[in-house]
Amino acid sequence: MAAHRFSFDRVRRLFFPTDAGRLDEKRANAARKEAVRKERRRRAAQVARDAEQSGDVAVVDYPRHEIRILVTSDAERKWRTTACAKEPWTVAWLDARVRPGEVLYDIGANVGVFSLIAGTLLEGHGAVVAFEPGYANYARLCENIVLNELEERIIPVPLPLSSRTGLQAFTYRSVEPGQSRHTFTGEAWTGGAPRPKHRRYSQPMLGMTLDAAVSLFALPRPTLIKLDVDGAELHVLEGAQETLAVEALRSLVVEIDGELTDPVMALLARFGFRLVERPDRGRDKKAWYGIFARE
Repeated sequence: MAAHRFSFDRVRRLFFPTDAGRLDEKRANAARKEAVRKERRRRAAQVARDAEQSGDVAVVDYPRHEIRILVTSDAERKWRTTACAKEPWTVAWLDARVRPGEVLYDIGANVGVFSLIAGTLLEGHGAVVAFEPGYANYARLCENIVLNELEERIIPVPLPLSSRTGLQAFTYRSVEPGQSRHTFTGEAWTGGAPRPKHRRYSQPMLGMTLDAAVSLFALPRPTLIKLDVDGAELHVLEGAQETLAVEALRSLVVEIDGELTDPVMALLARFGFRLVERPDRGRDKKAWYGIFARE
C-alpha cells in the first residue's frame, strides 16, 4: 500500500500541484540553474588558472566592471587592454545604449573587448553576436568569453561579412591575436601559385552577407550595431540591407574609411539613419568614426 500511496501522491502532485509541489519544482529548477552556474565558474576559473600561471591575464581599462582578457601578444598589451582609452566614444555609446534585452552585433570584434563590455551591461538579458573572421582573434575571443563567464550572452561567429556569399580572400596584416588592419576586399578566392615570401598571408574564407547569416542561422535581430572592419564597411552594409531596414535597429557606430564616406553615408541615409555624432579622434587619420541614429 505504501508504494501505491507514493505513486498516487506523485500523480496527484503532477496533475494537481499543491503549494508544496510547486515549491519542490522551484527548488529543483533553482538547483539546476546553480549547477550550470557552478560549471561555468569552474570553466572560467580553469582558464584563468592556466593563464595566470604564465602571467597571461590582464584587466581591461573599463571602470564599470572588471573585464579580464588573455594577453600573449604586443597588440593585445598595447591596444586591447587599453581599448577604453583608445576608443572612448565607442565605450560611451555602449554605456548609453546597451540595456538588458538589447541585441548588439559587434562586427569586427577582434579579441572581444567591446563584446565583453556589452555582455556585462546586458545583466543577463539580451545577446551580443560577435563576428570575427581572423583565426587567432576568433580563438582568443572565445577564450575571453569563457574567462568572463559570458557564454550565455555572447555568440561568437567566425565569418567575414561581405556584399555577397562565396569563397573570398582575407589577407592578414599579421597572425598574432589582437592585431587589426587586415584586408578584406570581397574578391573571389582564386588560389594559384604559392605565396612569395614578401607577401602577407592571404586565407580563403567562406564569406557571407549579414542578411544571409541572420536568415540561415536564425540569429536574433539587432537593435544596435558596432561596425569596425578596416575598410570593408561598404561590403558589409551592402550585404545587410534587409537587416538595416528592420525598425528595431536604432543606432550604429561605424568606422568609415575616408574614401568610402559618400557611399556609406548615402546607403545609411536610404534606411533612415543620420549622423548624430562624429567623435574627434584627436589626430589626423584616414578613417573616421560616425554614430548614426534612425530619424
